[in-house]
Amino acid sequence: MNFMKKFTSSKKRFLTILLALTGIAITVGYAFCLGACSYLKGDILGIDLKYLGIFYMVIVLLLAWFRKPLLCLLLLAFGAGGEIFLVGYQIHSGVYCPYCLGFGATILLALAVNFERNRKALAVLATAAGLLFFWLFFSGSATPAYAADPLLPAFGRGAVEVRIYTDYFCGPCAAEEAEVISLISELVGKNLIRVLFIDTPVHKETVFYAGYFLAALNAKNDFPQAVAARGALFEAAGKKIAGKEAMEAFLKTKGIAFLPYDMAPVFKIFGNYLKEDRIGSTPSCVILGSQGKQTLTGKDEIMKGLRSLRK
Repeated sequence: MNFMKKFTSSKKRFLTILLALTGIAITVGYAFCLGACSYLKGDILGIDLKYLGIFYMVIVLLLAWFRKPLLCLLLLAFGAGGEIFLVGYQIHSGVYCPYCLGFGATILLALAVNFERNRKALAVLATAAGLLFFWLFFSGSATPAYAADPLLPAFGRGAVEVRIYTDYFCGPCAAEEAEVISLISELVGKNLIRVLFIDTPVHKETVFYAGYFLAALNAKNDFPQAVAARGALFEAAGKKIAGKEAMEAFLKTKGIAFLPYDMAPVFKIFGNYLKEDRIGSTPSCVILGSQGKQTLTGKDEIMKGLRSLRK
């Protein structure tokens, strides 16, 4: 009987440590999230929930490691109360984060593993305390993914719309970039065109790069920022920079500010433009004006078409 009790205690301890490590991993994953999760933000007394989450799970791990079952149970019950509040907050806001829900699930599982009937009243009180604590001290914000118009990389107020289709890993696109941008800058400056830059995912890495182009515009939405970001990303592609850390370090050396957000609505619009204009290669340029619609491909055609807009 004692052996079985000891075995059960050891098993609970192992599972609690494993779940605490899982919670830490989920929180780290949330910190690097570039998608919808970035809309959910919260803090307790000015401390970001990401850091509190990691600290919380480290304490759970230590309590389990040093065999403090009562304190571990109370802390998990307190955390479960906080998670009940946070799930309610997501339901009320209509914005859901899989990382946040996953973290909450690890707390509830750990609580189930450590639950003891003879300490039910203490667990209920700790849960209520956690719920009350978060209700009093939580501060957060949640902007639904489609709450505002998508941030499109469009610039200029001219009557003619110009859509530039390029891929950062396309050699001809990189070769023409400086000349095309110089002419585009002139036309935008004279309010002759409205230009829309559409990243075209010919190469598998392009979506990753396009995300940082949009993040740069989210930090500073103006034409000079767009030009600088495109130039930096073409250079990054030439250097075959890959991975979040390497890309962000490179952009910082170039002085390009960036602010990640949910790019899914913009990518969907890009896809619609690609279908509408039947783009099959890069570089391509679509001009929509009083003379109808022109689809141009290759540097020579594109430059000739853009020069004609000076008249």
